[in-house]
Amino acid sequence: MMKITVQNVDLWYGSFQALKKVNAEFPENRITAIIGPSGCG
Repeated sequence: MMKITVQNVDLWYGSFQALKKVNAEFPENRITAIIGPSGCG
């Protein structure tokens, strides 16, 4: 069973669009990490 579902997520840093219409499902009782490039903060 999915615990978290996101649909059509956009993310902006100032005028830079980092994510465009992202869809994801995260199951319960699992460890999930979302990481970016080194030094991204």
